[in-house]
Amino acid sequence: MKKLLFAITSLIIVSCGSENKEGKTVSDYVPELVIVDSLVIDRLVVPSLLDYTKDRQLFLFFDFKSKELILTKNTGEILTVANRAVEGPNSYKPSYFSTVRFVDNNRILVETYTGSFIYDREFNLIDSKPSKVQILSTIMGDTPGFVLDEKRQFKFGFLEADIDQIQKNDEMKMDEYDFLKVSDHDGEVLFSSQIPRSVNYIQTPGVYFSYDPNSLIKGNKLFLQFLFTPIIYSYSFPELELLDSIFLDPGKEFKEVKPSPKGENFGRFFEELKGSRYEKFVFSNDYLLTWYVKGAPDEEVDALDRRVVGDEKYNLLVKKYKTPVYQIFKGKEKLWEGEWQIKLEVKNDLIYSVNAKLGEDPDAEERDVQTLYFYELR
Repeated sequence: MKKLLFAITSLIIVSCGSENKEGKTVSDYVPELVIVDSLVIDRLVVPSLLDYTKDRQLFLFFDFKSKELILTKNTGEILTVANRAVEGPNSYKPSYFSTVRFVDNNRILVETYTGSFIYDREFNLIDSKPSKVQILSTIMGDTPGFVLDEKRQFKFGFLEADIDQIQKNDEMKMDEYDFLKVSDHDGEVLFSSQIPRSVNYIQTPGVYFSYDPNSLIKGNKLFLQFLFTPIIYSYSFPELELLDSIFLDPGKEFKEVKPSPKGENFGRFFEELKGSRYEKFVFSNDYLLTWYVKGAPDEEVDALDRRVVGDEKYNLLVKKYKTPVYQIFKGKEKLWEGEWQIKLEVKNDLIYSVNAKLGEDPDAEERDVQTLYFYELR
């Protein structure tokens, strides 16, 4: 990863009390978001970060425009570029995938609705097999409900043979089935568990924009954050025993997402536009960083054409209102909640932004290369 030559830059959060940290209690000090590194990749289009190896020596990207998988060193040097969506002996068959993850430093897993495909670092196909556990997600390309280590996988999903148990009258039955599943890399289910009863769509059943959680394996724990519920749950991994939870206590900007009105084909998208959604969470040193996006006013959403999703008027409301509100915790104590003039991203335990630091516009100029800035809370 390219080391920054200039002094470490801090994104200052207003903190309480004296500048001297000595003798402060947990609630007296709010950490700073600090740039610690960067990566420059020679691409005209911003690629999406899919994964990186545990030693952070290799990074895996995807260019959604060219459909190319890109493997780089941590310096940004490109090692391999390949389109495996096209027909051929190394293809993963469908034109899109659910997720791509490193299994280890030498093997890459591409998961699609048709199966699991294992590649080497040159994206040569090593093995493929049908997926025994189907991922349940509305998010293609990088579903949040799939994480793995070298021995096991966690999937938010279901067995193909169980489809009749989870669907009734085009509505998902989320309250009885074990959607939380840990399997080995051959797909054999080792442990399973139900969704916590406090999740919003269990409390208020109906059709929602999303059901899958943000997921993270950290040591012998699995952390889950269902997007519309302000709670992070911790489980033993791989046993999936619920251990604890953190209530995220969002402020007045957080707006509950309701189920889709009956009979509306696109109602779930408009309800999501009205409400708030947790986007990411990450542990950095001794802190937890997470954020949710605000909701658009009901009357402005109701004025849209309900037969169309993603038109100009719809996207204008997204741009205007769906802005992030960040939160920082120490243990279960919320230290700070507020807005930063920066769009952060998270992949596993890595915090980053693309082409812009605090207060900068990532679209202010044409770029021949793309820069990722990496952060820690300190």
